[in-house]
Amino acid sequence: MSKRTSKYGTWNTVTTKSGPYRTKNGKIVYRTRRPLARPRNSARPQQPTRYSVAKNQKGLLELKLNHYHLTDFPRDILNFTGLQHLELSHNAIQEIPGAIGRMRRLKVLYLHDNKINRLPETLTNCIHLEDINLTRNELSSLPQNIGALKALQYFRLGENRFESVPHNISLLGNLRCLDLHGNHLWYLPFALSLLAKLHYLNLADNKFEHLPLPVCHINSLKVLQLRGNGLSNLPPDFDSLKQLKEVNLSFNKLQMLPSSITNLPDLKYLNLAGNKIRHVSHHFATVAKLKVLHLQGNEIEHFAEGFVHMHYLNISENRLYTLSVGRMKKLQYLNASFNQLDNIPMGLFSCPKLEELKLNGNKIQVIPHEIIQLQKLRVLDLGNNELTSFPQVIDKMVKLDYFNVRGNFMKQREGSPMQVWPQGFSVMVKRDKPSPRSVKSPVSNQKPVKASSGNNQFLRKRPGRHTQSQHLDELLQNGFSLRHIENGHDSVMHHYRRDEEMDRQHTRHVEDRYVTERPTTSGRRETRHQMAFEDGCSTLRSGDADFQLLGICNQVEMFLNKQLLQPTV
Repeated sequence: MSKRTSKYGTWNTVTTKSGPYRTKNGKIVYRTRRPLARPRNSARPQQPTRYSVAKNQKGLLELKLNHYHLTDFPRDILNFTGLQHLELSHNAIQEIPGAIGRMRRLKVLYLHDNKINRLPETLTNCIHLEDINLTRNELSSLPQNIGALKALQYFRLGENRFESVPHNISLLGNLRCLDLHGNHLWYLPFALSLLAKLHYLNLADNKFEHLPLPVCHINSLKVLQLRGNGLSNLPPDFDSLKQLKEVNLSFNKLQMLPSSITNLPDLKYLNLAGNKIRHVSHHFATVAKLKVLHLQGNEIEHFAEGFVHMHYLNISENRLYTLSVGRMKKLQYLNASFNQLDNIPMGLFSCPKLEELKLNGNKIQVIPHEIIQLQKLRVLDLGNNELTSFPQVIDKMVKLDYFNVRGNFMKQREGSPMQVWPQGFSVMVKRDKPSPRSVKSPVSNQKPVKASSGNNQFLRKRPGRHTQSQHLDELLQNGFSLRHIENGHDSVMHHYRRDEEMDRQHTRHVEDRYVTERPTTSGRRETRHQMAFEDGCSTLRSGDADFQLLGICNQVEMFLNKQLLQPTV
């Protein structure tokens, strides 16, 4: 028995066969088998971390620790040697321990969005790895024996710091996807051409000024991404990639269409946006299976007719004066915005499958009545052109969901009374919430009332203003067809801003922007905008200009009278 005396009393420790127990002043306090005293600064034993391990849809034993704010690789995971799918992405892990080599059954390893700067050599002991994702890290090299991962099929190394690729990567005989985008690569080893099963190769956003020759010898390639490099042409051997289906050459320095592309028999997707191409020749229009073509942001002045299998064509932001799409019978999407077109593209009405038509920012003056033939059209954008009217047949296009003519000189619709529409008027349709068979204003919360006359009119009240009666054409100016206003599954919100003085006098607009300036006592100039619409445009009526002129004359007269009564010596 041991004895200890303190200001709290006398403590005795008695050891028996059943274990030690402590007594205070002759009374048993507690019985224990653990050490009786613990240092004050010693930490309590931590509880073991619990991980949620389960089988996924593919039957693999899976553990996900994404977005856990981890700074170190969890050591407890290394004991799960039977784990097959491990995700530690979106953390701040800087290093992978060498003990990861014990997880020999691992097939999927996702470590993207971390701060890893080195891979251990023991990673190659996980010989069953099939998918590795190391995107957005700080890697600049790979393990020397990376070729030992014979089962690897998907290798993602994008947005790292690689300046070269090791030669032994060619030993990954089963590799199907190799992603190297967003690095500092400027050449590739010739051994890369030995990847006989590679289908997807992403070299976007690197520093290639010439396409590496090994790429032209990977005959199994089906998708090639070369976006955002400095390519000015393609090598002649490029047409040896007979299985290519998708090619992305956007935002390079191409000045003409590579002739080798026309010899790719299975090409379906081609992106050449953001280059300096000026002409699209008839020879290029004969590409057999091309369905999607991006040419926006070039300097194209001539576009050849052809492309009989085209489904999607984006040729916006170019210099076209004419465009013909008569042979594109399967066309579903056409974007020719921001060109110099003065007419609807020729042959447009022979495209019965067209669903979206965007011609914003051109010089189109007339919309033909034949547009009614496009019965599948859902989107029609004719904003910022030179239209003065649009045909009545648009009301009969039953599938039209979006119709925009904002930024034109629209004054009336064909077959409607002459009306001047304010610039601040807009229409927007929301299809997500059903509404009754009416039009509601979010400003006034007043329900529209149909007039008893033959023309459909909507009455709307605002606080402090008299009731406005607007023709239905005003709702259709920047919005949708009559079907969307009358049907019960849509709700139309319209915004209409006009100054109170304009409502009383009903005069015409004099100019798009009018600013009056007058000197002040401090020598500065005060600027006053008479009224501001939603689109940032300011206008002033002629009546207001008269009142301003009268005010200036009164000020001048008062100044002259003051000088005459009190002349300055």
